[in-house]
Amino acid sequence: MKPSSRKSQKPIAISLGVSENSPWDLEMAELGFSVREYDGSIANSPYPTHPNITFHKKFIASYDSDSTITLESVLRDNRLVSTQENILQVDIENAEWDMLKNIDMKILAQYFTQVIFEFHGCNPEEEQGFHHRITQLQRLNDFFTPIHLHFNNHGKIFYSKGLFFSTTLEVSYCNHKIMRNLKTNEKREKGVLQDLDYPSWISNPEIPIRFAQKQSLKL
Repeated sequence: MKPSSRKSQKPIAISLGVSENSPWDLEMAELGFSVREYDGSIANSPYPTHPNITFHKKFIASYDSDSTITLESVLRDNRLVSTQENILQVDIENAEWDMLKNIDMKILAQYFTQVIFEFHGCNPEEEQGFHHRITQLQRLNDFFTPIHLHFNNHGKIFYSKGLFFSTTLEVSYCNHKIMRNLKTNEKREKGVLQDLDYPSWISNPEIPIRFAQKQSLKL
């Protein structure tokens, strides 16, 4: 690919984990992103005729095969341009932890300005699993700053010391390089954010965010 054509390339939104209704993918495509969907559990994209959406029937795994692909291969195959504002969305039902374990975080930071995860199995009672997960979160925090947290209200819910907690967390991150350039003060909101937070399961009440104490962001 010639340098001039790479410079004019659309930003890419990688969507790992697709369902029969994936509004995030559609919204990103409508915004002009080139959306690349990956999921082995469905036959086709929920938006098969959209010109900005390409679907791949493959699961994300730690090896490449006819039905699986690694995140590293996804990045290589899609020829991302590091100067574009690419975004990664991950909702792969607990497979995200091994995916993170097997990827160099510097590569994610090189190609993505934002990464969005639905983290599964975040149960602090499971000591062995907890340490595995917290290790990957710490590695991710070395290059990205969490900018938004939402509790998924469809699944296992905890109540402890007056606070509710979900084992499934929806977290949006921004690249440290972007955060440094913003030059804005930390703004911490609690509860349910209007026009930003929406229930994962419409018939269940939202779980409000509460912070025990204020902590400074370290970039």
